[in-house]
Amino acid sequence: MSRKTAEAKPSGRTLYLHIGIPKTASSWLQSKVFSELSHLTYFDSPRGHLFQSPEDINDGNWHMASVFKRSSHIWEIYGDPIFSEVFGDKAAWQKLGRDTLISDESIGRQGSRSSLLAGHLAGLRDKAAEWGFDRMKVILLVRRQDTWLASHYAQVSDRNPQAGQRDFEGLLNDVTSPQRSRYGFGALLDYGSLYQAITATVGSEDVLVWPFEHVQEDAAGFLQTLLPSLNTPADEIQAICDAAAGSDANVRSAGQIWRLRHTPSRLRRMASKFLPSRRGPGTIELTDSLSRKVLQAYAAENHKISDRTGLDLRRYGYFR
Repeated sequence: MSRKTAEAKPSGRTLYLHIGIPKTASSWLQSKVFSELSHLTYFDSPRGHLFQSPEDINDGNWHMASVFKRSSHIWEIYGDPIFSEVFGDKAAWQKLGRDTLISDESIGRQGSRSSLLAGHLAGLRDKAAEWGFDRMKVILLVRRQDTWLASHYAQVSDRNPQAGQRDFEGLLNDVTSPQRSRYGFGALLDYGSLYQAITATVGSEDVLVWPFEHVQEDAAGFLQTLLPSLNTPADEIQAICDAAAGSDANVRSAGQIWRLRHTPSRLRRMASKFLPSRRGPGTIELTDSLSRKVLQAYAAENHKISDRTGLDLRRYGYFR
């Protein structure tokens, strides 16, 4: 957990919540942008030991993940211990009087259960008010579903001895099929429903949303919009832009080709007993036909978030 503090802020406080959907520059934001903010208190993916089920321990005791995977009613009874695990003593925290930013990808992973996410955000908002926060704002980045799936597949390919083009296309078949995982794992990328669930809790004026492709295209321009929305001082904005805009906010691929990762030899040996394993890391290709197939499956969701936010998603190819 990373925490930065400065002198107390006398006015009302805002809790900023970055629910980082994986593969949308969260690591870059956390290490190059949020960590440089001195005017607020920043918590980077807090861990804790409040929850001790085997699943919590095996997952690495990520605090927000442990909370958000449970019933949202937990906030009514157990909200204060949840906040104390992050902020410490309640009276001391209230005296500090600081704007605060929490960034955690594990919150974004709950997007496939948008109703549960909305319940948790409502509970978190109400508990935050008791702890002295006058307002809660949500930061959200989205990414084209076809490239998200390709990037995600390549990232976890070292856990899959059968990773390759055929297996990748099988994943896309599953994710785009309502009879398979379109409304299971695939619902994580239902941005329209996700946005609707968030705005139902905090209001559209308190949801800050950008397409990941805009960050790729113009990182400095994105920061010039994001940082003022966090009430960042002007001199700090310029310094962060100068330092962060030149760093890598992208998940690298060669056009529509993604390089797979090496599978550990132990997994290759285990898989070889049952299935022929791949010889090398290899690559996958997001062909035009595969891209169209994915985007067609998510067309209604993309139109929904575009219409409600005014984002020009057509510019970045969300509609094929």
